[in-house]
Amino acid sequence: MNRLNISHKIEVAFWLLLVGFFFYHSFEFDREIEIYKYGATLWPRTILLLIALAAIGQLLDQRKNGDRSSSNTMAAAHEDSAQDSEIGGLPWYLNTFVLLAIPFFYMNLSALLSLPVVQPFLPEGFNAALPVDDPGSGPVKITCAVVLFVAYLIISWRNHVGAILALPIFFAALLDDFGFYALAPVFIIGVMILMGERRITRMAMIMPLIFGLLLAFFVSLLYVGLPTGNVKPFYTFGNWIVTVLQ
Repeated sequence: MNRLNISHKIEVAFWLLLVGFFFYHSFEFDREIEIYKYGATLWPRTILLLIALAAIGQLLDQRKNGDRSSSNTMAAAHEDSAQDSEIGGLPWYLNTFVLLAIPFFYMNLSALLSLPVVQPFLPEGFNAALPVDDPGSGPVKITCAVVLFVAYLIISWRNHVGAILALPIFFAALLDDFGFYALAPVFIIGVMILMGERRITRMAMIMPLIFGLLLAFFVSLLYVGLPTGNVKPFYTFGNWIVTVLQ
């Protein structure tokens, strides 16, 4: 049943025209690259293709369900969160604020470790600037990341919405030190759990599939340099995957 209205058509037309505009201008820098056999335009054109597919997919969904499917999804998410905590109350806002602040604690780790109250607990000779070649930086970073992750799990136990908002920020905060290749599987499983998946066998099958597709797409096809991390053994693991795939 066709449930499209004029706003649906205008929206998809806008996105497709935008894709066409940028695709036309991509010929201006369509040149060969010595170290990359697919040329300079593959990456931006791939993004444009994904935008076009997303716009068409949304149009087809709206043609079948109208705006009902998206509103039902939002209502289900709101109901799921309401079962865990009272959304909108002061405790919920405070809890969510703390969850969103956790990744920033790690991002400002050097400043926190420079505090006099923390210094006695650090390894002897440890540099609070956390240089990559500091032998004490790895264990301290791993310990801090584990402590903050446990805090994230405890605080988010009754705050589903806050957990969803904070997880990608936490993932981004840890990315530079621990690398995409080690963190992505954990992030994928975390997203599946937050989306309501509880079947271990299903997650065990879906996670490697998504992770493998991401690696094949970004590393083998697009030749994108994803972060390998700088803390061992995560750095070693990331470099090994890059070497195997490229």
